[in-house]
This record gives sequence, C-alpha cells and structure tokens, in this order.
Amino acid sequence: MTSSLFKSFERARLRLELPRVPIVPANPEIFQMDIRRERGAEWFRLWQGAEDNTVLATDVDLGRRQVMLLVQEPSRPFEERVYKGREIATPYRKLRLLREEGRYWVFERWTPSERRRYLCGMDERHLFIAQVPGGTTVRDAHRELKPAEVREVERSSPGRILRQGEWFFVPPSEVEAKQLGLALRGSPWIVRRRESLGGNGRPHVAEEVVRLEGRVYARGRIRHPDHATLVLEAWRRVHRNAEVRQAAFGSNGVYWID
Repeated sequence: MTSSLFKSFERARLRLELPRVPIVPANPEIFQMDIRRERGAEWFRLWQGAEDNTVLATDVDLGRRQVMLLVQEPSRPFEERVYKGREIATPYRKLRLLREEGRYWVFERWTPSERRRYLCGMDERHLFIAQVPGGTTVRDAHRELKPAEVREVERSSPGRILRQGEWFFVPPSEVEAKQLGLALRGSPWIVRRRESLGGNGRPHVAEEVVRLEGRVYARGRIRHPDHATLVLEAWRRVHRNAEVRQAAFGSNGVYWID
C-alpha cells in the first residue's frame, strides 16, 4: 500500500510524507491526513492508522496534478479537541465530553464505516484536500463537486461558469435577474460591500454581495490569498461546491481542508 501511494503522488508531481508517528498522537488508530507548509514548500502527510484501514489511490490525473483517494476503516472512536473560545457547533452538543484540557474541550467522536473519497492535489496555487460525495476518478470528483444547478447551466451554456476555489459563479436566469433588478431599485442598501461569501477558513471576499430570498449574488472583484483575483463584470449567482463538509475542523481524520 505504501509503495503504491508514493508512486501515485509522485506521478502527479506531488510530495507525500508518511510520518513515523500519528499526525495527532491521541488518535493513532484512525486515518489522518493534512497539508504541511514550511519555508515556501508544501506537501501532504498521511497516516494510515490501524492495519485494517484501507487507503488506496484509485486515479491520478497528470494534467491537473491531482489524486483520488479511497479510504475505508471500521467505525472507531477518536478524540477531538475544541477550543473553548469559539461557539460550539450544534453536532457537538450531542457528543460525549471526555474531559477538559486547559482552554480546550475534548469530545469523543467516531469515524464513519462507509467509504470516503478524497480529492487531493494542486489547485490554482496551493495544495488542497476535499472530501467528495462519490466517484472513483479525478474526473468523477470534479463532476460530483459541482452542485446540480451548476451542472444544469453548464449543460445548456458551456463556458459560462466561473470558479474560484470552492465557489462557482453562474449567470442568473431571466427571472432571477428581473427579481434582483427590482430589489436593487427598491432597496439599494441591500448591497453589502467587501463581504465574505461564507464558509470556514480564510474567506473569499466579494466587492459587492446581495443576499436575496436564500440566494447569494456577487459582483466586482472576488479576492482570496490562495487564488488569483476574479472579476465579475455583472451580477452572478453564487454556489458553493458539493464537498462533504464535516461538523468542524479535524473531523474524520483530515486536519486541513481548503
């Protein structure tokens, strides 16, 4: 397994390290993976965990420099430390609190027994890890990451979809454009400036954002430190990708996700 993983990442011109000790020492039995950055370099680290864990590279895309990983392990408990200074997400309230360690709570969590699929590799400027809902190839993963609405527009109007990281920007339908226009004429103050699109981690910040009836629209420059600035000349509907999102940082053994 080790040799096969090394070869797959090497083919994609990605550096993979298999450390001698767990990335998170408290959880040696579970699969763990992260991205290490140091002195301008970055690389993946992967800890298989228990011997009965399965970690396989099912596909390599040389052009994209990306690898598809299949991970499966028996359901087993692991510990997750949560900083007391932030609001506890709703799922944590149902978990067993094991103990307190200074400024942290330590909760008991369980790995899922079903197969998990991770797309790993190079995006625009940096490495990333994304858990995808299905597929066995890199091409499958990119398709699965597109929300249904994005795929529908792509089928009818290829080339009209713009992307930055996990966000897709789609031209609004005629009905949406009319509703947005009426809202802006009647209530111009609904435009928020230099607004985060949402999500965890470092935000993607849009020059102008409107949130209307559960939809998000953006216009102008979209900035993020890991991506080239994207310029939207007109209003576009914003969609986040379909990545499997966990309750919090550190879930399921993956300790860094773009």
